[in-house]
Amino acid sequence: MNGFGNVNQLGSVAQQHQAQNKSKISVRGWQNATQQDLLNFVSRKTRLAIQNSYVQGDTIYGYVGRHEVAELLKFNGIRFAGNALKFEAVDGPGNGGGATSNTITLLRNFLFKRYNAHTKMLDLGNLYQDAELVQNGLLSTMSTQSKMFLALMKLAANEPQLVVESVNLSNNNFKDVNGISTLAQTFPELKNLCLANNQIARFHSLDVWKNKFRHLRELVVMNNPIANEPNYRSEMLKIFPRLVILDNTVVRDENKLNAVYSMPMRLQQFFFEDSTLGSSSIDFVTKFLGFWDTDKKQLMGLYTPQSQFSVSVDSSVPATTVPDSDQSPVFSYYLPSSRNIIKVSSEKSKQERLAVGPEAISNLFKALPNTKHFLQEQPGNYSLQTWSYSQVGGFAITLHGFFKEISKPEVENTKFSGSSSNRHRRYNHGHQSSSQNKLSKKSFDRTWIIVPSQGSVIIASDLLTVRPYVAGAWIKKNVVENVVDPNTNTPHHAQITDTSAAGPAFPQSMGAPLVLQIPPEVQSKLSPIQLELLNGLHQHTKLNAEYTYMLAEQSGWDYDVAVKSFQSSVNNLPRNAFV
Repeated sequence: MNGFGNVNQLGSVAQQHQAQNKSKISVRGWQNATQQDLLNFVSRKTRLAIQNSYVQGDTIYGYVGRHEVAELLKFNGIRFAGNALKFEAVDGPGNGGGATSNTITLLRNFLFKRYNAHTKMLDLGNLYQDAELVQNGLLSTMSTQSKMFLALMKLAANEPQLVVESVNLSNNNFKDVNGISTLAQTFPELKNLCLANNQIARFHSLDVWKNKFRHLRELVVMNNPIANEPNYRSEMLKIFPRLVILDNTVVRDENKLNAVYSMPMRLQQFFFEDSTLGSSSIDFVTKFLGFWDTDKKQLMGLYTPQSQFSVSVDSSVPATTVPDSDQSPVFSYYLPSSRNIIKVSSEKSKQERLAVGPEAISNLFKALPNTKHFLQEQPGNYSLQTWSYSQVGGFAITLHGFFKEISKPEVENTKFSGSSSNRHRRYNHGHQSSSQNKLSKKSFDRTWIIVPSQGSVIIASDLLTVRPYVAGAWIKKNVVENVVDPNTNTPHHAQITDTSAAGPAFPQSMGAPLVLQIPPEVQSKLSPIQLELLNGLHQHTKLNAEYTYMLAEQSGWDYDVAVKSFQSSVNNLPRNAFV
C-alpha cells in the first residue's frame, strides 16, 4: 500500500467520516476569535453545521453535506470578528473514503505501546523514530502528521483504559502546536506536559492552548528557541494559569495558588444585608417591574437630571445550556444602544451610549422591546441581592432573571450616528438585520443604585445587561456568597461582586462597589499595598478572584503592567474568568 492511500485512510479516521455524502471545506479569516466562536457563527448565519472540524495553520477544515457546499459558498465575504470569511471546497486526500481496520488497529496498538499505566504517562516523543508510523507514511508531511495526531486523540478519547496525567511530546521538530492542538480537548485534566527539544520559537504558537489546560502543574519547554526569550517565564504563566513548575524550576507558590482556586464560597439565590433592606428591595423590584412591563412613563419620576441608565449586550453563553428554541438569540433592538465595554472601545461611543437625565432615559426606554417579567409566577428563576451603599447614603439592588419580549420598541433607536453596515461590523455578536428581528426570551442582570430622598427614593444609576436566555441563569453567577472562615468554621457574608462581566462601569460617585473577597489564609500573606492593588484590578477588569490574583502575580504586582496585559488579552479570556 503506497503512502497516498494511507493518507486517504488516515484522513477518514481523523475526521470519523465514513459516509460518502460529505464534502470537505476550509474556512479562512477567522483568527480574531476562537474556533468554537466561528462554528457557532456559521451555524447561526448559514443554518449549516460544520462537523469534525480541526485547525491547521490559519485554516479551519471540516465537513458539510455534499448538497450543502454550494449554499455555504454563497456566504463568502461575510464579516466575522472584523474580517471577511473565505469558504472553499477542498478536493483530494481526506475528502472521502472509508477507514480501514488495519489503520485503526495500527494507531490503537501504537497508543497502548506508548502508554505507561503505572505513571499514567503517554509518551508521544520522537515520533519520527517509530518504524511503523514511518513505514506507513503517517509522518511523511506536516499535513499527514497533523491528521495522524488528530486520529490518535480521537481514539484515545474513546479508550477508558487510558487514564493520562502526563504527556511527552519532546523531539518532534514542532514549530507550533496547531497540529497537536486537540491534546487540550482529549486530556483537559492534564497535569504534566513535556515539549522539550522542539523548534517552537514564538509565544503566539501556543495561543491555541491559552487557558485550556486548567490543571497543568508542570511544563518542560527547554531547548526550544522560545525558552531564550527574556519574557519567557511571564508569558508561560499567562498561557497556563495553574503552572507551578517550569523547566524543573518552581515558579509559583503552590499552597497560595491552591488557596486562591479553592476559595470556600457558596452560591445563594437571595442575599440581603439586613431584613429591612430585604423587604424594601423586594417591594421596589416588584413595583418597578410591574410599571416597566405596563407603563414605563410611571417610572420617570424616579430619575433626576443626574441619574444614569445604560444597556449592555452580552451575547456569549455556553451553547449546551440554551434550549433548542433559542439557539439563535437576536439582539438587534439592543445593539445600537449597547455599552458593552469589551466591544465598544471608543470613549466617545461609551459616553454617547450613557443616557443621563429623564429625557434621555425615557428615549432609551422607548427604543427597547416591550417585555413581560415573571417574578411573581416563577420566583425560583430570579435571584436578588441588596446591600447598603454608604458612598451615596443609599443601597444597591441587583436582580438576575429572565423576561419575554412581547412587542417591538415604541420607537426606532436613531440616536447613534453611523450606517447600519458600520454598526454590523463593530458589533458582530449575534446581530441580524432588522428584517430578521424576532422576539424571544432573554436573560438579564439589572443593578440599581437607590438613594433616599424626601420620604421617597431616586434611582442614581440603572444598568441593564441583556443575555441569551438560560434556564436558572442565577446559578451561573458568582454574585453573592457566604464565606466560611476555615479557622473558625464561622460563616460570614462575602463582599458583593458585580455580575455583568461585559457591562459598562458605573461612575465612581454612583457605581456599585466591586470589592474582592480574599480568603483569610491568602490575605494574611499579602501586604496592604498588594490587597489594594487586587481590589483596584478587580474594579477595573471585573475578573473573578482567581484571575485577578493571577493577573497581579504575573504582572509583578505592577498595576499599570497588569492593566496593559489585561487589555491585550481580554478577548482571549474565557467567560468564566469574569464575575
